[in-house]
Amino acid sequence: MTTLTEHQRVAIVMALLAISVFLAYYFHAVLMLGTVFSHFFYIPIILTALWWEKRSILVAAFLGGLIVVSTLLYMPDLLTLNDYGRALMFIVIAFVVSSLSEQIKGREREVKRQRDLMQRYLDVAGVLFVVIGTDRTIRLINRHGCELLGYREEELLGKDWFDTVVPEALREARRRVFDEAIARKAALPEQREKPVVTRSGDELILAWQDTVFTGDDGRPVGLIGSGADITDRIQAEEALRESHDEANLYLDIMTHDINNANAVALGYADLLAETLSGREREMVQRLRAGVDRSIEIIQNVTTIRRLHSEETAVKPVDLDAIVRAEIAHHPGARITYEERPIRVMADDLLSEVFANLIGNAEKFGDPEVEIAVRVEERNDLVEVEVEDTGPGVDDAVKPGLFTRFSRGTSSRSGKGLGLYITRMLVERYGGQVWVDDRVPGRPECGAAFRFTLLRCDRPWESSRPPAPATGRVVTARP
Repeated sequence: MTTLTEHQRVAIVMALLAISVFLAYYFHAVLMLGTVFSHFFYIPIILTALWWEKRSILVAAFLGGLIVVSTLLYMPDLLTLNDYGRALMFIVIAFVVSSLSEQIKGREREVKRQRDLMQRYLDVAGVLFVVIGTDRTIRLINRHGCELLGYREEELLGKDWFDTVVPEALREARRRVFDEAIARKAALPEQREKPVVTRSGDELILAWQDTVFTGDDGRPVGLIGSGADITDRIQAEEALRESHDEANLYLDIMTHDINNANAVALGYADLLAETLSGREREMVQRLRAGVDRSIEIIQNVTTIRRLHSEETAVKPVDLDAIVRAEIAHHPGARITYEERPIRVMADDLLSEVFANLIGNAEKFGDPEVEIAVRVEERNDLVEVEVEDTGPGVDDAVKPGLFTRFSRGTSSRSGKGLGLYITRMLVERYGGQVWVDDRVPGRPECGAAFRFTLLRCDRPWESSRPPAPATGRVVTARP
């Protein structure tokens, strides 16, 4: 009814009133009955109350008077209190319905005002803001989002978000992540880089964050997402890498000074921990963990800088020596490895791959976590596997695990740079990296990180004698 014009509403009410007058005449003058089918009279009263609120009282008074006057004209001997009662009831019904209608419309106006206010806030925001329903359709999107994607609002509302703006190669993975978030009633809390496709076919990179929101009954209603366009920033970063000599100087100075400060902080933390116990000792241990995290960040920055420098040219390296050296850096870990005299095409940064994978397994697993490093030759490739018995990796996290700012769901997860660096290094060497379940189909039984490298077929040049063909097991244990 809300689509009817004012003239149409007036015409409908006038027609109903005319029918009411005819019914009063027909029942009294033609059928000679003392009663009138007055139930029909409620229809114009209620409609008038819904459309014009208090004006319905006038309509009710007219119809009540119609009942009384018609009875006086045609059946005066039958006029009773019942006729006056019906006339009064018309007015009461009109008053009640008009009051309720007025309250409902007032609430609707307030909801609309709040919705319009929220929309104005969203429209002035400098980021894309979107609400995606559980059916994956776009329920709301702000003006900046429409401008960024090159659509009008009406062209996006009701459309499937993934079919419309997500690159085709990523749609299935992103759908799985979305469905997992809705099922868990919680999205990944950290910021991630997410590519989107505009109407013109251009691909943009958004710094993306989202959250799942639920209704009053606790059921998921949809996902609220926001994304800032960082495409220009990423391009600027790439341009900066081409002329970064001065930046490297500043980084070298900063890295040197921060490492010195971290070393002093660790020394004093260790000395202080020996003199404390209980809660105070626990606080010092947390302080030490924070310093360790600072050291890890500096190491990641240094690795990324070296990765983009000219000095890291790919060359034949001794894979076995790199694996054994990295195992030696984790004397407290339970690591098994069967030596294999294999050379691959890489560089000195290959050790960072094993440092990240073994370090993650050790950090995220319990003290009894077991780690296994395996190396297999497959034609021109060498496949390396680092598996552990830790908490594993959820299926929803796997597709984006190696992207920048992405991390696992563990509360101890880092900022995502370690695995991002791992992927960059492996791809630099011409290989691929991925993650599987240690036990297929059971993520909770541990993870298996696998990557490939190009095998080098040149003669063995290591000064160390090659290991026996059967190999042996190197185990680092506490």
